[in-house]
Amino acid sequence: LYVSESFLDKQTPAMRQWWELKTHHFDTVLFFKVGKFYELYNMDAVVGVQELGLVYMRGEFAHSGFPEIAYNRYADALIQKGYKVARVEQTETPEMMADRCKTMKKTTKFDKVVKREICQVSTQGTRSYNHLDGDCLDATNRYMMAVCEKAAIQDGTSSYGVCFIDTSIGTFHIGQFEDDRHLSRLRTLISHITPSQILYEK
Repeated sequence: LYVSESFLDKQTPAMRQWWELKTHHFDTVLFFKVGKFYELYNMDAVVGVQELGLVYMRGEFAHSGFPEIAYNRYADALIQKGYKVARVEQTETPEMMADRCKTMKKTTKFDKVVKREICQVSTQGTRSYNHLDGDCLDATNRYMMAVCEKAAIQDGTSSYGVCFIDTSIGTFHIGQFEDDRHLSRLRTLISHITPSQILYEK
C-alpha cells in the first residue's frame, strides 16, 4: 500500500503511526493500542463491525474499538475466520516520550507521541495460548508447515525439506525425503497433519 507523504502530513500523530504500519501490513488487521483500548480504523474498523459485532464510533472515518481485556477473545475470533491479526502496543510512556524529545534539536508534532510497534502477529498457524486466554475456541492441533522443493530434472523426482510446528504446545518436526512425480509422499504427509498454514519459497 502506498500512502503519499502529503497525506501523512495531514494526519494526527497517532493516525500517521497507524498509516505507516498499515502500508507494510495491508493484509493484516491492526489492533492499535490507545490507552486502555484497542482501536480499529478505516478498513480494519469495517472488519471489526462486520465480523466481531463492534459498533462504529463518531468521527470523520470508520472507527471502532474494544477494551484491552477483550483482546484475546476478539483476536481469536478473527483468526478462526482466517484473518491475520497484528497487536500494536505503546512501547514507551509519556515520560519516556518527553525525555526523548528533550534530546532532539528540533521536534515536530509527529515526534510528540508515544512510540507504537507491532509486537505480535497471529494467524491460524501461529496462534498460541496461555493461562490468560481461558477456554480457547479450538482445542485441536493447528500446524504451520514450511516446504522447500529441490526438483530433479532428469527422472521427474523431487527432494523435499519440510518442517511443521504446533505453536499451541510448542512442538516441531523436521525432515527430508525423495518423492515421485505424483508427489505421493508429500500428499500423504499433508493429509495426515492437515496444516492450517503453509509457507513456501516464491
